[in-house]
Amino acid sequence: MGCLTYNDFKIKTNLNKETLEKLKTYLNLIHDWQKKFNLISQKSFDTIWKRHFLDSYQILKYFGNKKKILDIGSGAGFPAIVCAICSNNFFYLIESNKKKCFFLNEVKKTINIENISIHNSRIENLKITNNFDYITARAVTSLDKLIKYTLKFYNKDLTCIFLKGKTAPKEVEIAKKKYSFYIKLIKSFTNPEGKILLIKNIKKK
Repeated sequence: MGCLTYNDFKIKTNLNKETLEKLKTYLNLIHDWQKKFNLISQKSFDTIWKRHFLDSYQILKYFGNKKKILDIGSGAGFPAIVCAICSNNFFYLIESNKKKCFFLNEVKKTINIENISIHNSRIENLKITNNFDYITARAVTSLDKLIKYTLKFYNKDLTCIFLKGKTAPKEVEIAKKKYSFYIKLIKSFTNPEGKILLIKNIKKK
């Protein structure tokens, strides 16, 4: 795919003008706050529409509409902010870093994103007990730890959607020593080594 530009992103997603403007505002906020909070890798700005925006956007098709989604370790807001701007699903962003939460709240206020709720907490300490439809995570921690964190929110209809890199097969192998689960590995269309992991029916062995 090479270095995907804003125009490439616009063509691939076919989003309306209003949504694209919100995404551009979000990107501008990341640029403005980067020096203070080091939100993302500096070198990733060169490929940001592919590496962060399209990578986040690609999981939207798995959600459906008006679903409740818990996002673990939201960081600068990928994938949750992108997905919230581009859909009518409701996202609960969980981030332990106070500075990043401050930034996320600024994004919410500036763009007027009504379908997100931001929580400054470690996932282990989160008190929310909503019946979530999905749990997402991107570049947070190992798969076995992510599965451990999801157990307290488990319900029979819950699906986990985790964005992983080239270590995904090995991480699945390790996780299966502790847990049984259904998993589908889907090739990422932004990273030839990346995988989207769809996980259901989690049980501790």
